[in-house]
Amino acid sequence: MKFCSHCADPLVEEVPPGDDRPRKVCPGCGAVHYRNPLAVVGCLVEREDELLLCRRAIEPARGRWTVPAGFLELGEAAREGARRETREEALAEVEVGMPHALFDLPHIGQTYSLFRARLTAPGFGVGEESLEVAFVRAAEIPWDELAFPVMHFALRLWVEDRAESRARLHLGALRWMGVGSRFDAANYALDDHLRMPVAD
Repeated sequence: MKFCSHCADPLVEEVPPGDDRPRKVCPGCGAVHYRNPLAVVGCLVEREDELLLCRRAIEPARGRWTVPAGFLELGEAAREGARRETREEALAEVEVGMPHALFDLPHIGQTYSLFRARLTAPGFGVGEESLEVAFVRAAEIPWDELAFPVMHFALRLWVEDRAESRARLHLGALRWMGVGSRFDAANYALDDHLRMPVAD
């Protein structure tokens, strides 16, 4: 943001009185423009021992695989947004259940809420933001073709939980190590990882 949305004056970056970090401030009208993390929501849609994946038709990471997920809209609850994203990307109607992972990505100002879900109708298909949609078994997950590091971590933990026949909620901060590609999961660490049992 370069200009004030109230009076159109150029913004400066400074620490406002009573604050503890730099913000975009308008010297003309005094408005402080806050930037806060964006919320991403999505579903791990399970069908017996399979998981629904979408191959992205849009950038970033076009052609790579992910679970149906996207930005939460204003006025939506997290589970509502996850259901909507699944409908848009995979043409699937789902019942959204317990959360699987709540991850913070501080380096890009995003928080991810990924929920376990089940189909409420047998159909699914290719939405406008997808090139392909498919159910895959754990052994078939295309690890080298996943769209984002957060998906890599979420799916690894899903595979581990299934192998141990338990459902858990995973909490943590996914931190880029500061070197290498931000699209390579090997350049990330999951800090403060908490595993909490949840009802299946």
